[in-house]
Amino acid sequence: MALFEVEGADEFADAVKLIQDVYPKEIKKFMQKEGNKLKKMTLAEAQVAVAPVTGNYFKGIKRGKYYKYNGMDSIRVYAGTPAYHAHLLEYGHNIQKKKGGKVYGHTTAFKVFEKAHSQFQTEYESDCEKFADDLMKKLD
Repeated sequence: MALFEVEGADEFADAVKLIQDVYPKEIKKFMQKEGNKLKKMTLAEAQVAVAPVTGNYFKGIKRGKYYKYNGMDSIRVYAGTPAYHAHLLEYGHNIQKKKGGKVYGHTTAFKVFEKAHSQFQTEYESDCEKFADDLMKKLD
């Protein structure tokens, strides 16, 4: 029977235990902060693109809860309760009205969520790198 002694194994085991204890709480806080940033960016994009009529569209943009999807940490920003018409503004729609024999009323798609997502992607990647660095500092 061979007996091996590995230097640093105890420290590594302690680091793994620390990650198991710290990671779930930290990742949830991090994802909620990132969701709030995306919500803020989406609201700013919506206020530039869409003219406010009642304000329900802006009130309806919300951040969802943190969840795991296919093993990945996720959070979403969506149009909620007072903004039932958000999909119509996002993707566009036809309003078929006849006036004097003419059919008119096509609205264009604003694609607010898509634009905010593309703008936020680089910021999110840099924030993830910073978060990973901060997490590694906690392990040292």
